[in-house]
Amino acid sequence: MSRPGYSVSSCRARCEMLALDTDNLRLAVLRKSEAARVAEYLQNNRDFHKQFSQTHTDDYFTVSTQKKYLAYDCNSFLEGSLVPLWISLKDDNKIIGRVSFFNFAYGGMMSCACGYHLDKEHTGKGYMTEALKSAMAFVFDEYKMHRIEAFIVPENEPSLNLVKRVGFHYEGKRNSYMHINGRYRDHEAFYMLEDDM
Repeated sequence: MSRPGYSVSSCRARCEMLALDTDNLRLAVLRKSEAARVAEYLQNNRDFHKQFSQTHTDDYFTVSTQKKYLAYDCNSFLEGSLVPLWISLKDDNKIIGRVSFFNFAYGGMMSCACGYHLDKEHTGKGYMTEALKSAMAFVFDEYKMHRIEAFIVPENEPSLNLVKRVGFHYEGKRNSYMHINGRYRDHEAFYMLEDDM
């Protein structure tokens, strides 16, 4: 039985490999044909995301590079190693964010990690809480994960508040975990277990 909060859409667009519907959102694995939409979102939020996002060069924000990323996303999704869900409002085709699941470990681990970001104009409206809860429910159900992890720089208070609101547990610090805004940064580590939802 599936957890509440999402439904797998039976009416996918050609550009979607998978689509989930929540109360207000559409979460979809997008094909490379959507590179212009993705690049526009990333360009619009480049400065907003810079402080807490992994370091990128200028070409990352181009349509041609995003075609490659989306092709990689689709291949990795088919292999079961990545669930890259782009977020849009149900009544609007514009991308407003992304939540993704990666570092899948099967067998005795049954764990993965998650990451997310949101459009600067859509913060504070509950959209990321809705997206993250729904996407995690899908991953627990579909991939039979036991544990989902999140890693956040200590200064990112909105993200820290989000994982606490959703129900993550604090685990400790990851030293020099990821290259963020020009240098390797420590991250706070959180986790959620399948029985927590």
